[in-house]
Amino acid sequence: MLKLLAAALLLSTPSMGPEWRDLKPVAIKGGENRIADIAGDSKAGTIRIDHRENGNAWGYNIYTVSVDGSVATVGDKDRFTDSPHTGEDVITSVRFARGMHQGKPTTFALVATRAIGDAVPDPAPTSIAIYALVRNDGGIGTPYAFARVTEVKAKRLYCHADKALEAEVGLPLPEGYGGGTGPDGCI
Repeated sequence: MLKLLAAALLLSTPSMGPEWRDLKPVAIKGGENRIADIAGDSKAGTIRIDHRENGNAWGYNIYTVSVDGSVATVGDKDRFTDSPHTGEDVITSVRFARGMHQGKPTTFALVATRAIGDAVPDPAPTSIAIYALVRNDGGIGTPYAFARVTEVKAKRLYCHADKALEAEVGLPLPEGYGGGTGPDGCI
């Protein structure tokens, strides 16, 4: 299903090799989603989605990942956030997949972000950052963290971040996709 992801990553980062060929999307919904062996060390974890309503087009979702009761970090943050805007022109999309990283099964976060210019709906350059959930063996900091594995620069401009994830790395569009039907997500 995600063979395009493998191809895109192999082209952009040849050292990553065949471990990317078997990524599978993780279906998650609002609230708590339990994931068995979330980081490849037999411990269960959760991906929690909460919505921050702003009463306008700028509400967003907060994705908190925890392993064995401890929140996993990403950089200096303890969560991922998206930016769905109106739903027709998603600026940042956060999606999760399962696969192998350094010989162990784990959970990946794929974050597509459009660099919007003058108007949100306009086609924009998009980057896709890919993170692997890893155990912090003996290091300072939280027991688990999302380590940035690679970043893919989209080959075209997009009007919707989920369309970029579909076209550039092969993730299927999420249920309820509200963007345009063109290859760039524009109407």
